Amino acid sequence: MSRKLKVAMAGLRAPWGAEGGVEAHVAALAPRLAARGAYVTVYCRDRYNPHGNCTREGVRLADAPTVYSRSAEAFVHSALVAPRACLRHDLVHLHACGPGLFAPVPRALGRRSVVTLHGRDWTRDKWGAMARQVLHAGARVAVHGANAVISVSHELGAWAAAEGGRAVDVIPNGVEAHVPVAWDPSIFPMLRPGRYFLFLGRLVPEKGLDTLVDAARIARPQMPVVITGGGAYSSGHVAHLHRTAPEAHVVFAGPRFGLEKRMLLTHARAFVFPSRVEGLPVALLEAMAAGLPLLASDIPPNDEAHGGLATWRLPVDAPEAWARALHEAETADAGRLAQAGAACRARVAAHFDWDTVADRTMALYERVLA
Repeated sequence: MSRKLKVAMAGLRAPWGAEGGVEAHVAALAPRLAARGAYVTVYCRDRYNPHGNCTREGVRLADAPTVYSRSAEAFVHSALVAPRACLRHDLVHLHACGPGLFAPVPRALGRRSVVTLHGRDWTRDKWGAMARQVLHAGARVAVHGANAVISVSHELGAWAAAEGGRAVDVIPNGVEAHVPVAWDPSIFPMLRPGRYFLFLGRLVPEKGLDTLVDAARIARPQMPVVITGGGAYSSGHVAHLHRTAPEAHVVFAGPRFGLEKRMLLTHARAFVFPSRVEGLPVALLEAMAAGLPLLASDIPPNDEAHGGLATWRLPVDAPEAWARALHEAETADAGRLAQAGAACRARVAAHFDWDTVADRTMALYERVLA
């Protein structure tokens, strides 16, 4: 393009400082778009943005207010940001179903809009009936009202194309190359390297952690299951998990980022992912990049991520099956597990590269603005 493309992104909490697949997606994508010549502003919900209004990794962070409640937070933030972003940007890129409700706003103001659908949010267990209706409406408005729609998975893309009667660009999540970290027993004194199972993700009902906790109680593995993540707006669910988890077999490690997260990924026995609902799970891709064998639920988005390479592919809501798999993984031949992990690492390197994602996203922007 003859002049610098100005892009605003909204719909997430903050790209650096908050958990979540959408947040990880934007934190990886936005700097790469900036490196390719775009002027990128990410509108943040100020509670989650520890950096304030600043420029980081070539990306301008701009705080905007919202109402902090589980059902209204993304909706109010996006309603305020969508018209504001049109004042100084050519294109507004909204992420997720709820913010998709505002896809027609930039078009009405003479700008362009793109929506990325990261999952069927209206099917997630954490939402009530009214919130599910709003999220479903947001997805439908997005596929009809945006200039372009991106889906992170083929399954979701097929739904969006059928719903909107239009072409949908399937551009998956990417994953950073894993950088191994030496074990530091002072950080995780309760663990031994190579002697624990690992889960990464938010502690919300759709992640299936109640199944994993039940499985640990049945199997009572010698290698503990480490559950890593936080639970914003799901304190009741988190309390239930703590109350029902067998203390000798489940370790809640809280949210971990950066070096600590990479350390856990580097030294885990295997990665466990019992999720019921996903878009294209970033945490699963990160585990694959680290070369971990997988115990994954048999939902289509997980299958799309690992391409059939999960060493154990298990039904959702089946604690007995997960208990058997934990026992098998605990006693499995180390060479077999290493071979499975190497295959996972090769798959993400070939199919889930962030630079390719950025190139395809820039090409879509240019097509929309042409």
